Amino acid sequence: MYKYYEKIKCSYNECCNDHYIPQDVRELHRLLNIKVFGQKIATDSILRALYAHTNTDNTPKALAMSFHGTSGTGKTFVANMIGETFYKKGYQSQYFHFINGRSDLTLESEVEQYKEMLQKKIVQGLLECPKSLFIFDEIDSMPAGVLNILVPLLDYGKPRVWPHSSNNFVETRKAIYIFITNAGSEQIVERVINLRGKGKSRNDTTLADYEDVISVQAFSEDGGFYKSDIISNNLIDHYVPFLPLEVQHIKLCIEAAFRIYGSSPTIKQIDEVLSHLKFGPEPHNLYSQSGCKRIETKVASVVYKRGVHNEL
Repeated sequence: MYKYYEKIKCSYNECCNDHYIPQDVRELHRLLNIKVFGQKIATDSILRALYAHTNTDNTPKALAMSFHGTSGTGKTFVANMIGETFYKKGYQSQYFHFINGRSDLTLESEVEQYKEMLQKKIVQGLLECPKSLFIFDEIDSMPAGVLNILVPLLDYGKPRVWPHSSNNFVETRKAIYIFITNAGSEQIVERVINLRGKGKSRNDTTLADYEDVISVQAFSEDGGFYKSDIISNNLIDHYVPFLPLEVQHIKLCIEAAFRIYGSSPTIKQIDEVLSHLKFGPEPHNLYSQSGCKRIETKVASVVYKRGVHNEL
């Protein structure tokens, strides 16, 4: 009788089952290949981590990944894409949880209240569905100490009763946590430039070239990760670098933005969009300072201008 009730209920409402939570890593792989440019280290690392986590029956802990890089390199874009492919309802799913440090957790005087709120939100989310996804954006805007409440949730361990769990056992090991921050981004750019000076091109660099500098800088830089217990206790499974984007990658972003409007850009139009963007650092100016973040609005302006010109 209970199974029949569940079947009826889940035909109308989202449920915590494989139908509503396909965790489609293959589809994610396909989308990353066609929508994300110049981030092979990041996408390969993310896909391997997700595949291992979702294909292990008795995973020992929740998966925790930290995305680092300058603005516009695709960190939040990729995180949302994971939500889009892991849940039938995408990031509209009730099991997709998005917390923004700049708007939700900003006041240093409220750290203890934030910790209480986060623990309650996450425990209740896990009670509803152990396969929940929690994304923490703009970690660098959070006050230090807030994320320490996550330590036992990210740590190795069997289901147990938690505060706010109404004496129910909470399964913590199947969840996924993604932390998004600009912390360490300057050091990533410096590392790319230094390696380039030693004859190692951007395309030849590996994850090992960046992981150490990311974790050290995140731990020592002001923000949510500052001297964080989740770093000192080695609970971040993967530090994922999003490298600064070169002109060749920005051009791919421009072409993709034009396709949204059903057109292919001319060389002149690509150059027009590029003329609005700044590249740095001096003296080589190899990397876009805003990544692909401002591309769509610039392309929209060019497309609109062309439409007006054609009408005239």
